[in-house]
Amino acid sequence: MYRTSLPPSVGTPTTSPALQPSDVPSRDSDRDIADTTRCPGRRPQVHCGDDLDVTGQLKILSYPGHYMNHEPCHLINPSSVEYWASLPGHIREQAFEFEMDSRQVLSRVEWKDRGDGMGVARLTLEAQVERRDRKDDDSPGKQHAEWGEEWQKLSTWPAVQTSCWQVRKISMAIHSRRWKLTFLQNNGDENHLVVQAVRFFTKPAAKCSSPAQNMTYTPTLTRKLWGDVLFTDAEVICGDRRFSAHRAVLAAASPVFSAMLSTEMKEGQAREIVISDSDEQSVLHVLEYIYTGCVAERAGCGMVVLGHKYDIDGIVEYAAPVALGNLTTENCISEVRILRAYADDPQLGPVFEALQNKIHEIPELFKAMMLGI
Repeated sequence: MYRTSLPPSVGTPTTSPALQPSDVPSRDSDRDIADTTRCPGRRPQVHCGDDLDVTGQLKILSYPGHYMNHEPCHLINPSSVEYWASLPGHIREQAFEFEMDSRQVLSRVEWKDRGDGMGVARLTLEAQVERRDRKDDDSPGKQHAEWGEEWQKLSTWPAVQTSCWQVRKISMAIHSRRWKLTFLQNNGDENHLVVQAVRFFTKPAAKCSSPAQNMTYTPTLTRKLWGDVLFTDAEVICGDRRFSAHRAVLAAASPVFSAMLSTEMKEGQAREIVISDSDEQSVLHVLEYIYTGCVAERAGCGMVVLGHKYDIDGIVEYAAPVALGNLTTENCISEVRILRAYADDPQLGPVFEALQNKIHEIPELFKAMMLGI
């Protein structure tokens, strides 16, 4: 039988490892523990500043029940020394949906509990992403795309039984405004699951030091280069297709392309880059991204892997969610084959994990995988 009240170790902060005011990090301490990644500063006229992770401003949209006055609002209140406690007996799969003020890339999640049997033993994180469904159009034989939203599981991980802050870095970069953090189970207590605080850290956007900036100028210029195909001086070859391109653009987008197009290498002398380990469609999508910054609607994991191989900035971050959204019963086996070789890769491994999660959670995809093995 479950107790109807929290035990003294939880209900009496003075005799338990409760979160004290001195334990509540200030903004300065948040800055101290944040990972620092300096911008390379390729352009001297643009000042990016410190790439320190920043604390995301959170609002709780949905939450499970709580016991007495141990409300969910305590989780995101930096000045609170209280905590959230689940209803009696609700010790598994307690999900909280958080919203930020804008779409952000989450860099890490931090949480703190009491370090006892009611503390968190396992967590999972999901992001709300766009989903595109193909619908039959009114015209015979035609289809159109309808956009919706779905939850994409990013990672599941175990926690340590401690009263200290714990950190989970998020390797798969997804832009989202809504996030779901689920406390899957506690450390064995049969009555409550207790969490004291949660913090989300996001990657800051680079700031331009110019007094005025035309944000549409560069995208318009590069899209025109891509669309007009004028004054090209190099070719990217894959299979039977030859894609005309500009060496300066390729070199600026990829340090690997830059090295290949140097005059000392054969690619530089022939002004040709041959890609033999990918498909024509993926190469086209990568080149389109290089010129326009846009991810093609039908992008797949081949684009993600190719962009990673040639170290093209941001391509994994932006293309991976689209590729996962395009997962179907027809392509799930081939997409797994493309990514599974990178299961242990620091950047692509989380994408492969998210791919596995989606297949396991959607019966049609799981059935297609089983029948295709």
